Amino acid sequence: MTGKWDAKRQFIWLAAGLVLGTLIAYSDAHDEEGTFIPPFFVFMESLVLIIIAALFYLYSRRKG
Repeated sequence: MTGKWDAKRQFIWLAAGLVLGTLIAYSDAHDEEGTFIPPFFVFMESLVLIIIAALFYLYSRRKG
């Protein structure tokens, strides 16, 4: 039963991290005039995904 809750908790953290990370990356990808800068957004979003992937990797190694 704890495995099922663990999977739900991981999914909730993953979804929350992606949503929050994407919102922050989107808001930061605008310059002073309000112009959206797509390359900077892609860079920031890739950092979010790398951090999430690294944390999931470290978490899965710790449990094994």
